[in-house]
Amino acid sequence: MKKKAAKETDRKEPRARVESGLKSRDVIKLIEALEGVSLDYDHLYYYEHTGLIVPSLRSAQGRGVPKLYSTEDFIILRWLVSLQKNGIPVSRFREVLGFLKDKMPEVLAEPHNWVLITDGKSIRFFDKVSSRAFDVLRDTGQYLFFFPIGKVADESKRAVKKLGAGKKKGGK
Repeated sequence: MKKKAAKETDRKEPRARVESGLKSRDVIKLIEALEGVSLDYDHLYYYEHTGLIVPSLRSAQGRGVPKLYSTEDFIILRWLVSLQKNGIPVSRFREVLGFLKDKMPEVLAEPHNWVLITDGKSIRFFDKVSSRAFDVLRDTGQYLFFFPIGKVADESKRAVKKLGAGKKKGGK
């Protein structure tokens, strides 16, 4: 009887792990699948230790205790990777994220109606519902890059859910 209970627990554990947080390896796997970018542990370490993206469910607690990222952490990390892929430096992303946290937390809390448009230097947020636009950084004349925050958030949530379902079936 105990063996059967243990087997059922083993089968449920991977899904519960994803629902309760993403380990670094899960984050790396999802970034590669969704963005086509090979992110490494050193970058995650850098982002955490510079305070850019700190795993909100469990940060580093010593050897053998995995960091756990929330889906929201993953969405912000994916946003960073996508912007870097398109030429936006980490320092610019740091400024934008700081601005959003201080002045426009609604973008991070409910990203579905927001779109980010940038030319590589200036950044605008556009609220599709109310047609409001906000300048974050100015003074440029380059290409424009369109980043649908809500769409990326939805895609990211589906990928995290799919990862949990895959782990449940595969047992890894």
